[in-house]
Amino acid sequence: MEPAGLARRGGRRVTPLSLAACAGAVDLIAIVGLGGAFASVVTGNLVTVGLGIGSTSDHAFAAPAVAVGAYAAGVALALWVPRFRWPGHLLVELALLGALTGGWIATDGEPGRTNRLLLLAAGSLAMGLQSVVARWLHESTTYLTGTLTGAVHDLVTGKRGQRAAAVGQLAALTAGATVAAALLVAARWSVPLLALFLLVVAMLGRSRLPVTRG
Repeated sequence: MEPAGLARRGGRRVTPLSLAACAGAVDLIAIVGLGGAFASVVTGNLVTVGLGIGSTSDHAFAAPAVAVGAYAAGVALALWVPRFRWPGHLLVELALLGALTGGWIATDGEPGRTNRLLLLAAGSLAMGLQSVVARWLHESTTYLTGTLTGAVHDLVTGKRGQRAAAVGQLAALTAGATVAAALLVAARWSVPLLALFLLVVAMLGRSRLPVTRG
């Protein structure tokens, strides 16, 4: 492949990889600092909602219920707002993550229960919106169980498929969470800034590439 073609291919991978890493960072913040729920893994949250209902535990129910509701609202928001030109939808996500960052820093990374739920809602809204953008990019950046299933399927059956891209997405998600975890120890206040940085990289990485919606 010509160098120009490799560059274009690499540019196309920057955005989904950065978005997956951003999701990993946001989920790490949500799990550790915002009540123990995921910002984007809805199926895991629904199980925890069931735990809260079955055990009549408000503590177990509240955070995942807020996360699921906010994620769904983020998906709806992405579909209802005008069809912004790229990267308009991700600018909305940037504003939501900016609100999360401001609240996190203002509380020194230790928000109280009400603030935790509000910040979790902002993060989950952002992840719901990002998931719709990822669908337009024909990628997965938040819910990656199907991505792992497809990668293993292709590996076992010997099909080329999207195995390399799938492994990259999974690795990026893990890397985002890993760096966020390290920042929690070294500079807790700065963790949401990592998610903001990764989102900006994602927007810049696809600044000249088309987005297919549908």
